[in-house]
Amino acid sequence: MGNTGSRSATISGSQSLGASGKLSASAQSGRASQNFAAVVGIFMRAYENGDINVPEIKKAIEGLSVALDKDPKLSSTVDLSFISGLKDWKQGNQNMFAHVQLAAYCAKEVYNLRTKQDIDLRKARPAATPGSSATLVDAEPVQVIAGEEASYLHNTKNWALFKDPKSGTLYFSVRGTSTTGIAAVIDNLTNLDAGAQLTQDFDTATEKQGHFQAHKGFLDVANSMFSGVKDAVMKASKGAGQKPTLVFCGHSAGGGTAFFLYHYFQIRTTQAERDVFKDIHCITFGSAAIASVPNPVHTSRAQDRILSFINLNDPVPRAEVPYAEWLAESLGRYLAVQSGHANIPPFSPLPKQTLYPGGELVLLDEGGGVAGKLESNALSGHAFLDLSAHDSSEYKRIVYELLK
Repeated sequence: MGNTGSRSATISGSQSLGASGKLSASAQSGRASQNFAAVVGIFMRAYENGDINVPEIKKAIEGLSVALDKDPKLSSTVDLSFISGLKDWKQGNQNMFAHVQLAAYCAKEVYNLRTKQDIDLRKARPAATPGSSATLVDAEPVQVIAGEEASYLHNTKNWALFKDPKSGTLYFSVRGTSTTGIAAVIDNLTNLDAGAQLTQDFDTATEKQGHFQAHKGFLDVANSMFSGVKDAVMKASKGAGQKPTLVFCGHSAGGGTAFFLYHYFQIRTTQAERDVFKDIHCITFGSAAIASVPNPVHTSRAQDRILSFINLNDPVPRAEVPYAEWLAESLGRYLAVQSGHANIPPFSPLPKQTLYPGGELVLLDEGGGVAGKLESNALSGHAFLDLSAHDSSEYKRIVYELLK
């Protein structure tokens, strides 16, 4: 999804959430609740890159963070000193740096390739290859060799397949959530279709995946997309002089879908089809929370990696429905206090996380120069609240800065 211009929005303690600071009883009816939709809808759009520059939203969440820091029971949730104790992920993973950088580039670039016209025009542009006649301004680090528009009738997301002309690596990138038109409505319905579903199709005699809880919306989209994705990837692999590496990647909701596509590729292809590729990786950025265990994928291919990069204070990898509800309620309390209402109840406890981004979690802190290994339970204990940290441009910039 690309960045959009600022749009006006108004939030007040009385108008959006009620003077009590609690969600209204009608929130129990789901999306029909005006109070719930007002805050969570704004939050969803904002954290998906489109509205992060709406001043009132940003100011309200920054104020909430300060209020939590002053609350004895919740101050630890906004204490970020834990990053100093993280193990350095960069040590021993230098062989993945180039893949991570190009995956971050592709995860951002796919937002600019929403239509067939966009894809066709981009396919015609040259890549930055040695000896290429293209100017540095015109050249791109990777080529677009295939792509599809989103088809909401068929429950599929917009994607693009990139190729690194230097290494032959293929990057299959899925677009995250749109912020405009009917696409935004349907994408957010998929995001909110987060009821954890016990998987039935990842437990095979050969792979022994086992059952786990999964984000139903992204799982269903990946299931609808898989056949076309497999055909495109296998077609692109033909004619290569050597075995190429295949990387599934995406930002935010695109990262969640990319994870399940990777998962399906591991269990719905033959050994011969997988052996066409030297390595098969999944690399995501600010991925939505999608699985009840951080890394449920088991494979005999020991060299394959699943990496989930999380910018410090990015709320999306933490943003399950219970967390979104807690945030809406907490914002209501904070705004009600700011509006001068009396008898405001205390903040509710931070809910435990039940779904996580898929793969090895890597926390990125540009300010501290940190790319640290993050345990899944660290997310449960923290209220990440900086909407700007979720921007796909920020992920690309910080990845290139930290993984030099």
